[in-house]
Amino acid sequence: MAELPSTMKAVVNKRQGSSLVYGLAEVPTPTVSGDKDLIVKMKASPVNPSDLGSLGLVARFGGDNVVAGESPSTVAAPLPEAAAGMFKADGGVLPVGSEGMGVVVAAGASPEAQALVGKTVALTTGSCYAQYTKTTADNPMLAVLPDGEAPDGGAASLFVNPLTVVGFVHTMREEGHKAIVHTAASSQLGRMLVKHCQEEGVPLVNIVRKEEGVATLKALGADFVVNSSAPTFKEDLLAAVKATGATIAFDATGGGTLAGDILGVFEKSLIELHPDSAVGWYGPPQKRSVYKYGGLDKSNTEFLPSVGVGNWTWGGWLMPFHYAKYPPEHRSAGIVKVVAGLKTTFSSAYGTRLSLEDMAKSPEQYFATLQSQTDLKFLVLPNGE
Repeated sequence: MAELPSTMKAVVNKRQGSSLVYGLAEVPTPTVSGDKDLIVKMKASPVNPSDLGSLGLVARFGGDNVVAGESPSTVAAPLPEAAAGMFKADGGVLPVGSEGMGVVVAAGASPEAQALVGKTVALTTGSCYAQYTKTTADNPMLAVLPDGEAPDGGAASLFVNPLTVVGFVHTMREEGHKAIVHTAASSQLGRMLVKHCQEEGVPLVNIVRKEEGVATLKALGADFVVNSSAPTFKEDLLAAVKATGATIAFDATGGGTLAGDILGVFEKSLIELHPDSAVGWYGPPQKRSVYKYGGLDKSNTEFLPSVGVGNWTWGGWLMPFHYAKYPPEHRSAGIVKVVAGLKTTFSSAYGTRLSLEDMAKSPEQYFATLQSQTDLKFLVLPNGE
C-alpha cells in the first residue's frame, strides 16, 4: 500500500463562525478503513453545471458581499443563519467536485479492491476537487479505464453528461414516447444527445437560443433545430414536433415559459395529427411530459392557462435518481456504452485548466470560474499537469 501524506489540498466550503468560506484548504488525507475502500490520486475533474450548486454557495449567499478570504486562495461571504444547518458544526466543511478520474493508490484487503491498485479509474464521489478522494470497489459510479488514459481524453467527464444522455433515451422508451425535445441543445450534453439519438434511431427536436447554435447542431447532422429567439419559434417548434411525433421533453432551462410552451405545442400537435381523439377541454388522451433537469433560467416556471387539465406532467429528472430506479445492469450497460464512445459520441472538450489554487484566487477569479463555458469545460487538475 502506498504511503500517503497525512494532509492534502482540497477545495471546500467551510463554515467559519457567521461566515461561509470557499476555496483551498489543508484537510486530512482520506485513509483506508474498510475492506472495499479505495484511495484515488486525482488527475482531473471537470466543472459541470451541476457542480455550480456547491461551488456557487458563496455567490448565492453573498451577492455583492463576496470578499477575499484570509488566505490567498479563498473567498468569503456572510452565512445566513437559516443555511448554517448545512454544516455539522462551526469549522465543518462540505467538499466539492462531482466526478473525475485518477489512479488507485491504496485499497482495502478485499480481492476486488486490491485488484484495482494501480488502475486508472473514472468515478463520482462529490469530493473530486482534491489531491486524493475516497471511494469503494463497489461504487456503482466507478469505471476502470485503459492504462495511460490522458486527463483531457474525456474520461474525467464519463458520468454526469454521458449517463444523462443515455438515461434520456431510456426514459423516453420506458414511457412509450417515440421522439424527444431538448432545450439548451447546443451544450456539450446537447451535442452528445444529437449523436446518441442518431445511433439509436430516435428523432430529436433541438431548441437553441442563438443562430450559432443552429449552425453547430446542423453541422452534426441534426434534422430539427429551432431557435427560441426567432419570432416564428412556436410555429417552427410545432412543425418539428408534428414531423417527429415528439411527446417528451428534457428542459435544461427550468424557468420562464419554455416548459409551458412545449406542453402547449405537444397538445396542439396531437390535436392536429389526431383531430378526433381530443376529449373536450381535457385535450388529447396521449401522454406528454416535460422534465426539468437544469436551472439555467432562475425565474419562476410559468404555465399558460391554455395548457389546461389533461394527460401531461411536468417534473424533475436527475441522473443518479434515474439509475437508482432500475437494476444495476441498466447502469452497467450505460457505462460500457459510454466508455466505448468516449472519443466519439460522448466526447468532451476542455478549455481552461485550473489548479486547486486557481479555484478562488480572488473574488474576480471565483466568479470567472462560475461562468458557463458551452464549448470548452473548465478542467481542474488537483495534482498539477
